[in-house]
Amino acid sequence: MIFTGTGGVFDQLGPAAPALPDRRFSGYNRSFAPHLGNRLEYVMAQVCEVCGKGPQSGNNISHAHNVTKRRWSVNLRPVKAKTAQGNKRMRVCTSCLRSGKIVKA
Repeated sequence: MIFTGTGGVFDQLGPAAPALPDRRFSGYNRSFAPHLGNRLEYVMAQVCEVCGKGPQSGNNISHAHNVTKRRWSVNLRPVKAKTAQGNKRMRVCTSCLRSGKIVKA
C-alpha cells in the first residue's frame, strides 16, 4: 500500500485494477457481414453509402394541430456500382444516382 500522508480516504492506494476489455463493440455481429473480415465497419439501414444522407425527423400536424412525430426516409435504390476495388453492390439515394456521383456497373 502507498500512503500519501494526507489522511484522506483515497490516500491508501491498493494494487492497480486490471484493465477492463473494451466492450463498446461487443454487440457487433461479424456473422451478419462475413465479407468484412477483421475490419470493423458498420452496416447502417436507410443511409446512402455515397453521400451519407440519412432519415430526417419531424412532426405531422393535423388540421386540429395535433402534433405527432414522423420520419422522412431517404429514397434508396440498390445498385451495382463501379468502384476502385471492382463492382460493388451499394444502397444509393436517387439524388446521387441522378447527379452522376456513381457509375452503374
